[in-house]
Amino acid sequence: MEQRAVVVGRDGELARLRRLIDRIGAEGAAVVVDGDAGVGKTTLVEAVVEHTRARGVRVLRTAGSTAESGEQYAALQLLLHPLRDGFRVLPPPQRSALEVAFGLADGAPPSPLLAGLAALTVVSDAAAAGPLLLVVEDEHWIDPESRWALRMLARRIGEDPVVVLVTTRERPSDDDAGLARMHLGPLTEHEADALLDALPRPPLGAARRALLELAQGNPLALVELTGRGPESSEDGAVTRRLETAFAERFTDLDQPARLAVLAIALGGTTTAEDAGRFVDRALGRYPDPSWIDRAVAASLLVWSDRGGLRFRHPLVQTAVTNISRPSERAAVLRALVLEHGADPARTIWWRSELATGPDAELSGELAAHASSALAAGDPVAAARASARAAELTGAGPLRVGRLLDAADHAALAGRTADAALLVQRAATESTDPVLSARAEWIRETLPTGRTALARGDLTPALRAVRALERHGAVDLATGALLHLASIAWDHNRVAVPGAPMLEAVRALALPDDDPRSILLAAATEPMVRGDEVVERVLARGPVAPDDPEQAWWLGYSLNIAGEFVGARERLEVAVAGLRARGDLRILPQALLGASMSNHQAGRLGRARALAEEAVVLGRDLGDPGYTTAARACVAWFDGIDGTPPDRDVITGGSPAGAHVLQSSNMRASLLGTTAVAALLDRRPRDAGAALRPLLEDDDEAYNPNFAVLTTQDWVDALLATDARDRVELHARRLAELHATWHAPILESALRYTETALALDVDPLAAVAALRSRPLPMPYQHARALLLAGDHLRRTGRTEEGRAVLHAALACFEELPAPAWARRTREVLRATGERLPDAPPSRTTVLTPQELRICTLADTGLTNRAIAQQLFLSPRTVGAHLYSAYRKLGISSRAQLAEVLAAEPEQG
Repeated sequence: MEQRAVVVGRDGELARLRRLIDRIGAEGAAVVVDGDAGVGKTTLVEAVVEHTRARGVRVLRTAGSTAESGEQYAALQLLLHPLRDGFRVLPPPQRSALEVAFGLADGAPPSPLLAGLAALTVVSDAAAAGPLLLVVEDEHWIDPESRWALRMLARRIGEDPVVVLVTTRERPSDDDAGLARMHLGPLTEHEADALLDALPRPPLGAARRALLELAQGNPLALVELTGRGPESSEDGAVTRRLETAFAERFTDLDQPARLAVLAIALGGTTTAEDAGRFVDRALGRYPDPSWIDRAVAASLLVWSDRGGLRFRHPLVQTAVTNISRPSERAAVLRALVLEHGADPARTIWWRSELATGPDAELSGELAAHASSALAAGDPVAAARASARAAELTGAGPLRVGRLLDAADHAALAGRTADAALLVQRAATESTDPVLSARAEWIRETLPTGRTALARGDLTPALRAVRALERHGAVDLATGALLHLASIAWDHNRVAVPGAPMLEAVRALALPDDDPRSILLAAATEPMVRGDEVVERVLARGPVAPDDPEQAWWLGYSLNIAGEFVGARERLEVAVAGLRARGDLRILPQALLGASMSNHQAGRLGRARALAEEAVVLGRDLGDPGYTTAARACVAWFDGIDGTPPDRDVITGGSPAGAHVLQSSNMRASLLGTTAVAALLDRRPRDAGAALRPLLEDDDEAYNPNFAVLTTQDWVDALLATDARDRVELHARRLAELHATWHAPILESALRYTETALALDVDPLAAVAALRSRPLPMPYQHARALLLAGDHLRRTGRTEEGRAVLHAALACFEELPAPAWARRTREVLRATGERLPDAPPSRTTVLTPQELRICTLADTGLTNRAIAQQLFLSPRTVGAHLYSAYRKLGISSRAQLAEVLAAEPEQG
């Protein structure tokens, strides 16, 4: 019979979790409980599960284990197995994703994004029949694909009657954004005393004092270390002492019992029958059935009719695997491989441990596993698999290549020292010029702070690129140059003809219609070759909806070149296709690219929605750098609405995020956001001071692209501070650029500046030119109309000024740009016109997510289709629509169409 655990010192935490269960019918929730080993996470979870079942709520559980940490989607499959009947009603892409992930169908493994969306739908459908508690224990040992999918599910489950309870030893990180946390620390002295008093034979006197000193408030230590002497109080000492105690109990068992316990540790089995069968395979005989009683009596295992055999605590499993004899471990591993021979994915790490020499087939499997782990966003697992694949590969180029793969993955994981050692090993073994060049490239791009690239010197990196190209590794050279080009674009200095970077790009001699060649031209010489880039992209014609990757390359090229109409069209195709595939490699960048091109095309509602989606995806990815970039993009739209940027909010307090804000484009974006907010706050001098570094080529914040993009703010700030001469200088600079670069963003900037100067010469002609030929960028055109109308008002042409201001107001409302629309109304009132406040928009009562969902519903999409597009559960979509209908006072989609038709376009 299973013994109920004693919960001591966790009254507040237990009450909080019980409240979530008691309110589960009204709202869902997700909580991550973290704490050191033995601190009581499992005991707390069991108490919550008991409370949950007493309320008639269904409980689904999964757990991480060292045995299955390398098996793709193992934890997700365990969680969803009871809901497998619901797979058949999923949308086809989601159904296929789960069937392939769980080995029910053949195919390429799905991305965690698509698997997570499918899991979300399955859980949401099941919750419609009754609330659910999902328990995810030992998340730190869960396979990376399941972990990503489960985190995504947890963040989006809020509208469903579902509570997700996760336990982990890991402390909070950027990966936890959007999830509630609960930390379990050591018990107080009073609580520790209470726990000892609850034991059947509590220690007394000196033994009690020694135990309290040794345990340091760790509940498991208090229970398990009775009578043992104190150890060092250094960090980790309690955990090590507990592992030692469990290891001693394990070694006291006879060999058959040890092998049975070891089989549970390594194989993840929960039945005595399975464990006994593994022992029989290893020893040729079954263990005496009493082995179970002895393992339970030693507090190594527990048994329940629901969960079968499991370890008393995860530390027991760690102790067993660490202390086991190599011969016994090998015997159990061989038995496990024989038992699961039909499932190579499950046995891959067992076979890897058993291998003692080169194994071509197994090393190939490990290399493939590394690729899959990398696609799932787990470079740590990818580095481990690649390194082991290299160890099992015979000497030669293939082995060197796998060592370099491992170095690449380790660098992505931030394990720079490991990466450097792997590169050194590869370089020492390599005689192949391509591999040697690749090793040099990786060494140079490691973020050690000691490379030439870190000092801004591209020479060694370019030397490696040229060696790759010279020896025929064109694809590798192209990829490397794209990486360097992104650095060059990020720092955005004007390219100098004959510069080594440009020579390396031209040396590749890629076909003119190769999307990579076009992007390299855009990224390295956006202003010099911008027109050429546009011509080459447009010559290819429309992109196919089933080729989102090509749409991304070409759309990004146009975006850099300043041709936002074609960029927006292609990037929207890319976003739709990548989202449908769940492709995490490119989707994040495509979202931000599509956001900015929509902004430039005058679709501010759509632009903001894409940027906000990027923030959510960044949190799912656990990528603080990308999340910071996405928040900076949202901040850009906040600035247009009058809110200055908050660096701490944008970085989320992350050092990685703070580092991202040091890049040229991020600095420029924040300066532009600061400037426009200052203008709306009637602080033109502050706006000018913010923008000045973007235009001065000796300033580290110099950024000619953003200097073009923020022209309207620079000009307005200069005119408001009587600096017309600097406006004239800016006009000359833009005209020089326009001689060779005719991008719409440049044309808008140049004509805005020319309009500002012409207003002092012939204002009516300047206005006529604006009306007959609007600026290409709608937002800048609206700003130009406001500038012109205000000038006419101030120079006594009130009637003419009113007409222009009304045109500006209509443009701002259509974008929409509410803060600038309010500014325009203020100027109209200054003309003497009695202008009422803007009629309140009915949709302002909606949250951004509600408005986004209503807009999609108005296109005819079903709740399920909207859920798939926005990575939400169908029930969440329905809840948002219900809330929106209630706020708007409507009851049908037909009425929704009427409301939205009366609103500015939301994109």
